[in-house]
Amino acid sequence: MKIKSKKPHKKLSRIDVGDPNKKVVPVSPLQKEKPDIGNMLDNVIKKKGNFFCSQPFIHMYIPTYGLAHPCCNTTMNVKKHVSEIGIEGVWNEPELANLREEMANGHKKRDATIATCYRCIETEWRGFGTPRMAYNNDMRNDEEELTELDRLVKYVQDNPGARYPVPDKIHTSQIKVWGNYCNLKCLMCSAEDSSGVAEEWIALGEYTPSQILERSEIRSGSSMPFSYPRISYEDNNIDEEEFWRTIKKTKRIQLIGGETWLIKQYVNILEKCVKEGWAKDKKIFAFSNNFGYPKMQYIFDLLKEFKHVHYKCSMELWGHKNDYIRYPSKWPEVYKNIKLMASLPNVGMGFAFTLNPLNIGYVDEAVKGAEEFGRTPSFFNLTRPTWFTLKGLPPDIRDLYLDRLYKNSYDVLDKIKKPLDYLESLEWDEFQMHEMIAKIKARDKLRGDNILKYFPEWTPYFKDDYYGSLT
Repeated sequence: MKIKSKKPHKKLSRIDVGDPNKKVVPVSPLQKEKPDIGNMLDNVIKKKGNFFCSQPFIHMYIPTYGLAHPCCNTTMNVKKHVSEIGIEGVWNEPELANLREEMANGHKKRDATIATCYRCIETEWRGFGTPRMAYNNDMRNDEEELTELDRLVKYVQDNPGARYPVPDKIHTSQIKVWGNYCNLKCLMCSAEDSSGVAEEWIALGEYTPSQILERSEIRSGSSMPFSYPRISYEDNNIDEEEFWRTIKKTKRIQLIGGETWLIKQYVNILEKCVKEGWAKDKKIFAFSNNFGYPKMQYIFDLLKEFKHVHYKCSMELWGHKNDYIRYPSKWPEVYKNIKLMASLPNVGMGFAFTLNPLNIGYVDEAVKGAEEFGRTPSFFNLTRPTWFTLKGLPPDIRDLYLDRLYKNSYDVLDKIKKPLDYLESLEWDEFQMHEMIAKIKARDKLRGDNILKYFPEWTPYFKDDYYGSLT
């Protein structure tokens, strides 16, 4: 497979944002005010004994736009683009190095942890599971990677401030540098992760391509070597030899788009692993919206060759309501592909939902739908885009949703504790609600769709000529 011929590293300019630990402002999915992450961290450590995370030591995460993060659940990113430093250069960037120092030494210092890990800290403080916990747990059965992690932690403890060695083994590689192509325009997504969302923002007049780029650069602290709406793998200047060297020593390969199967390099990765005989010893962790790829049987045939497949279905609701938030998805095709992947002999199915103002009242339907496949869905916090977070849910609809959800049987209630707790703890932001309504109206008119066909309880908030003519 030809990914990219090796070229000299690019030179990009830094954007001065000051101390990155002070730049990041924690945003709570529930509170209007800035949460006290330091106090929350104290409580988590008191309860659990520590707040160690394996990810900055032995995991690699590089998103579509090429600026690596310590993990996928933080806004903190390194300030040098992968086209400048390569994949292996990521390990010694200060955003990872400072975090490792704090983790390895029991948080005698904690500034980097508070600035980087605030999402997991708040969620664990509220009593729920997080990616930190999941990744640590996922490593427990992989003895060689656990041994390597112990070696790397001890190295950091024994060699403060020293250059970090490139790991001999990597537990999980999530390298998303193949671009942001996606066939959906999901309400909760961003231009960085979906070309479809970027195209819609431009069509609505909310951003120009240059404004989207400026937004990304200000957030990341670095100029970018591409333009929107489409990010291409060629923009990220990947060294093919270095990439395959990384994949060969990775235990679990995480594939996530854009839309995963519509990005040909992800299919090429599966093909290469099968052809080289690596697949039998590797795990795949794949995310997909299960819509729009015409050769899902071919993906099935490749995946069955791997040691294990964790197949995560990216969804917002169970049934046709999913089509509205994940426009223009079509449920019959989504469901057909879910059933196909659930029949893999080596699969562990998963169903991933964000928690947002439209779907939180129907999480019981997600639980009942997932029961067909013997699984319990995962519910993830949504902090961006801010206009579609839970704080925009008006009190009357929140109460209606609580009443509806509490009518479920105890076995369902047990599986929706997190959504119920979030609804009970929610602080309403009226301004955000009005912004959300305005943005949904604009999208409905552009798409020719109508929120009230799916969520009629929102009728009091959508009373204009457009909705009057469609209801």
